[in-house]
Amino acid sequence: MALRDNFTPEQWIKVLSGPASAGSYILVASPSGLTGILAEAAALTKALLEGAKASDSPLLQALYESLQPEAFKELPQPEKRRFSSLEEAKSTLLDEVRQALWLVQTKTSPQDAEAYKGYVMSVAQKVAGAAKEGGFLGFGGEQISPAEKEALEQLRDTLGLNPNPSGPDALAEG
Repeated sequence: MALRDNFTPEQWIKVLSGPASAGSYILVASPSGLTGILAEAAALTKALLEGAKASDSPLLQALYESLQPEAFKELPQPEKRRFSSLEEAKSTLLDEVRQALWLVQTKTSPQDAEAYKGYVMSVAQKVAGAAKEGGFLGFGGEQISPAEKEALEQLRDTLGLNPNPSGPDALAEG
């Protein structure tokens, strides 16, 4: 039985979309003009493919196979959506990461779940580092903006990768 068979087609799309949602979460955390958005979008696509391909995790290998053009065409396509605000987009994208992680944790091995967390975080970090923020004509600015750093921390908390989580969920757990 293939690992992908543990999931319904709709669940598989959620798992497949989790890393892209994390990268998109970083992208909307600090929109950086057309050039920056294009660089970050390109980094997102590249990180999705390279991160999954480089792993020996059965889950990430299955994700990589599903990201190939022929296989991807066979999957149910997610609905196109519009957000009324950046805050709504951020909230929705972070929730999608949570849902994908829950599916992975309940339907795969602990090793695959850890590999998935690392993959999601790697995608987000590559998007955050893809374009300088706050410069002028390529000079100055920061590689990762304060808003992106905060978004990365929120993702780490969501994925359970922070040894000392912060935010509203941390109080409930403590």
